[in-house]
Amino acid sequence: MENSIKHTFHIGGMSCGGCVSSVKNRLAAAPNVTSVSVDLANKQAEITSSVAVNAETLQNQFTNTHYTITELN
Repeated sequence: MENSIKHTFHIGGMSCGGCVSSVKNRLAAAPNVTSVSVDLANKQAEITSSVAVNAETLQNQFTNTHYTITELN
């Protein structure tokens, strides 16, 4: 059985439901990410992955967008 690692990130630049959808889709497409939950009110994303991922790696998913990602834990 595969191990799961949970990470919580602050997502800068989210302001609406469309942003939530865009952020969720971009993060879900990142390598090794198995699930994504996005909270607009707290501007956070919880990511479950099969290996450790960091904000710098995930920021690549937001190239040419106004979103920023910062690791919380």
